Amino acid sequence: MTPAPAPFPLVSVVIPARNEAPRIGEVVRLVRAQAPAGTELEVIVVDDASDDATAARAEAAGATVVRLPPRAGGGNPAVARNRGAAESRGDPIVFLDSDCTPRAGWLAALLRTHAAGIDVVGGSLGLPPGLPASARCDYYCGWYHVHPGRPAGPVGHHPPGNIGVRRAAFLATSGYVERQPIAYAHEELAWQAEILANGGRIHFEPAAAVDHHNRPGFGNLLRRNYRWGYSAIASKATTGTARFAFLYRHPRLLIAASVPLGLLSAGYILACWLKARVFEPLWMAPALVAARFCYGVGMAAGGRRWLREPDGQAAEHRPRWE
Repeated sequence: MTPAPAPFPLVSVVIPARNEAPRIGEVVRLVRAQAPAGTELEVIVVDDASDDATAARAEAAGATVVRLPPRAGGGNPAVARNRGAAESRGDPIVFLDSDCTPRAGWLAALLRTHAAGIDVVGGSLGLPPGLPASARCDYYCGWYHVHPGRPAGPVGHHPPGNIGVRRAAFLATSGYVERQPIAYAHEELAWQAEILANGGRIHFEPAAAVDHHNRPGFGNLLRRNYRWGYSAIASKATTGTARFAFLYRHPRLLIAASVPLGLLSAGYILACWLKARVFEPLWMAPALVAARFCYGVGMAAGGRRWLREPDGQAAEHRPRWE
């Protein structure tokens, strides 16, 4: 009997990378090792103007490398993802961040869920062993809704670091938002809102797990949360793609209450982890509260700037500590 053809004969994995020479080779090798029988796996690393050996090590590990030219202000992961998708040939297109290492069965779980008719499949982000305390706290601040212990099911949106999307569905959208400050946080919300508006579905699949290597440093933890908050109103008020979306229908009230809401979100994050029977965030509570205070301050600063723009769309700029 002739074996049935693979449901996806060619799959593309797009990895944006900037100055990731120490890790990129391992990431590419782990991805390539998960190619299903009968499926060609195309791994595209988009080198975002690195000044180290990222491109050379990605090529040595078997990836196709797309090189972006330097731009004022540094890298832009949204540009890198869109360029990688444009250069790809496969279906589905899988977006994987360069600081994520796939666990066993990751790609098979993504493809299995796509084969069930789902347009967008978001995988989980796990905590790798050995991270410093500040990096673990950063992980707890960011991935409380997408960790491997969460149940599978439909969701309204999913972060871009570990996600697959059917090719035709993605190309029918406007893609990742390349304009700063959204390009570094919430850049996926616009195209995912378009997927839902077109009748598509987004599904969370925890078995499609990767380990996310958050960067260490208390200052990085605070800056990262400030940056998340800074573009929250601009992206969520325009797309409606958010948990507690009703809050973003009233941006001025949200700005006025942004700092208290940021602090309240620390309690919500702790409750999510306790529900998952993960208790380490409890002793990190002071750092977590400080991080979410910065989120609230960023939300107020970014929201005010967004409202000052005459057309309701903030001009290109990068968030600063204001």
